[in-house]
Amino acid sequence: MANQKPQWEEVQEFIQIAAKLAEKYPDRFDGVHVDEIVAYAVTNKDKPKSKVKTYEMSGIKEPESFCSSKVYFVKLFKTDWDGRSEKSKTAIVMSALERIDPQNPGDVKPLDLRDQRVMVNTLGANWEDRDDIPDLLGDKVFIRD
Repeated sequence: MANQKPQWEEVQEFIQIAAKLAEKYPDRFDGVHVDEIVAYAVTNKDKPKSKVKTYEMSGIKEPESFCSSKVYFVKLFKTDWDGRSEKSKTAIVMSALERIDPQNPGDVKPLDLRDQRVMVNTLGANWEDRDDIPDLLGDKVFIRD
C-alpha cells in the first residue's frame, strides 16, 4: 500500500505549542503571527525510515497569500508526532518558528545546519531524537544564536 493517497488531519497541538513559545519568547518571535501557521499530519502512513526530516514546511507569498488566512504550512507524520515527548514536540515547533522570517512573509528558511544553528547551539546535536533536551516551555532556557 505504498501508493496509498495520504489522509491529512490538522494538528491543533502544534499551533497551541507555537502560541506558548511566542508568548514565552516575545523578543525572539516578534513579528511571527501564529494564526498564519497551520500544521497537518498524515494519518494513514508511518514516517518512512529513509526520511531524515522530522517535518516539512512551506510558505506562500503575496499575492497568492491574499487568498488564504494561512501563510505557513507544516507537514508531518501523525505516528511520529504522537510518539514524541512534550519536550521534543516543543523543540520541533520552535524549529519551525525559527524558519519564519517576518521581514519576508511567505519565505521559509531551509532546514539545514546553517539555518538551524540556533537549535543545535541551544539544545545540542541531534536534538530531534533526544529526550534529554531542556523543556523550552517549562525551564528557563537561554536561546543561543
